[in-house]
Amino acid sequence: MRDVASLRKVGVDISISAGRIIWKCGDYQLHAAEWAMRRLAILSLLSEGPLPLEQIIDGVLSQSAEFGVDERTVRRDIRFLVLEGYIQQQGCAPGDSAVYGLTEAFMPRFTLPYSQLAAVMRALDTSPKALADPAAAESIRRKLMAGLTPDLTRVSLVSRRRHVVRRPRQNSSSLLSKVEVLELAACEQHTVEIVYRGLRSRGVKRPRVIEPLGVLYYSVHDMWYVVARCRTAQDVRLFRADRILSMAVTDERFEPPEGFKLDDYLEGQWGVYRGDPVSVRVRFYDEFNVISRVKAETAHRRRAVLRQVEPGVWEYTDTILGEPEFRAWLRSFGSSAEVIEPATMREELISSAKRMKQMYERQVDADEER
Repeated sequence: MRDVASLRKVGVDISISAGRIIWKCGDYQLHAAEWAMRRLAILSLLSEGPLPLEQIIDGVLSQSAEFGVDERTVRRDIRFLVLEGYIQQQGCAPGDSAVYGLTEAFMPRFTLPYSQLAAVMRALDTSPKALADPAAAESIRRKLMAGLTPDLTRVSLVSRRRHVVRRPRQNSSSLLSKVEVLELAACEQHTVEIVYRGLRSRGVKRPRVIEPLGVLYYSVHDMWYVVARCRTAQDVRLFRADRILSMAVTDERFEPPEGFKLDDYLEGQWGVYRGDPVSVRVRFYDEFNVISRVKAETAHRRRAVLRQVEPGVWEYTDTILGEPEFRAWLRSFGSSAEVIEPATMREELISSAKRMKQMYERQVDADEER
């Protein structure tokens, strides 16, 4: 019944009568047979959005007990649905796997300008009250993308211009408006003239021209940043959105650095600061729900591994950029986190713990003297 409801939502004229599924296609009706059920299963999978060929095949074969088919049969069903105009190839996923989605026969297509699409995507990232369930947000995002346009260039461009490290908290409307302008300029590849107050500028306002490449939200600082090529520094830099005192989008266009992808640029960064890559191995002791917190706060790390090594003890391995921010994060776990590697970080945290012990001992001595 859930599959039938999903298909109705995307325009499939389908009904159940006397225990039989009836699929109405044009001026004829197709009564449920095994091959028809397989094809309905494919359409149901695609009702959530475009999928690579391998995922479609796996989805149907997972119901093999019901259908009793092999991969070749599923491929023939897909070819049939393509020839009949029910689904279409929409591009290729990484690894050159064909991606298929529903055609307009089932899902009316529409388009959005960059500004509206960026606003909708930002709302999915910044509305915890409306979207407390991340799975629901992801499902909405897939359906939105499936319904936009067969040309997914606009969709992928907007998606590549935002990087969110854990769910944003509520920001001021003025700040979000500034982020929207910067994100739109990145999508449309327009330079932006800004007046920026740097951390070390001692109040000096520095005008400069930037080529925005995307926006970044980092939950630890609860702050939005713009990743941009600064023409003054001739390098890619991060600018805090709240320190941009004024800005003006120009008519001048720019070309991003060849092969630049925001996610790849930020790959490995622990926070917002870069540095040399450091391989880390940390042992966490599951006290006061520590492991649940570690899982939640490292879920976005694509190459991290967290595994249980013994009852109540887990090891986290990763390669990070931005060691100072990682150390600060570890300190928040107190004695529930123990650095194993690298040795330099371990020794530094041991020294820090000794200084803290001495500080408290001095305070105790001072209290006793009084």
